[in-house]
Amino acid sequence: MMLRRHHRFLPWLGPRMTATDTSPLAYFVTDEAWKRIGIRLRLTKRELQVVRSLCSECREPAVAASLNVSPHTIRTHLERIYTKLGVTGRVDLMLLLLGTFLVLTAEPGSKLPPICGRHSAGHCPFCP
Repeated sequence: MMLRRHHRFLPWLGPRMTATDTSPLAYFVTDEAWKRIGIRLRLTKRELQVVRSLCSECREPAVAASLNVSPHTIRTHLERIYTKLGVTGRVDLMLLLLGTFLVLTAEPGSKLPPICGRHSAGHCPFCP
């Protein structure tokens, strides 16, 4: 399923999100953030490549083509990633990635900028 910026339930996606983007993570998460997510979740370089590609491209064949492997190899990687992280599927994986990203941005002294504009301005009711 592809997210569309004009979708009435996703007003927070912002103007840089295009109709071809498949995940809010592809929009928000920088290279540095992906590196930190990989470290936090103890993912190998290849596992992180698979997860990151999965966030950018919707289906295994597209991910396989971008990483020059077969779709079967991608499915094998995903099964191992699911087991390693204790998730049962792609939705759980995306929720775990998003949660990890939010935790990393909210940590004191984090070099990752928070996604909350109110936090940046010092007006966020949820941040100390």
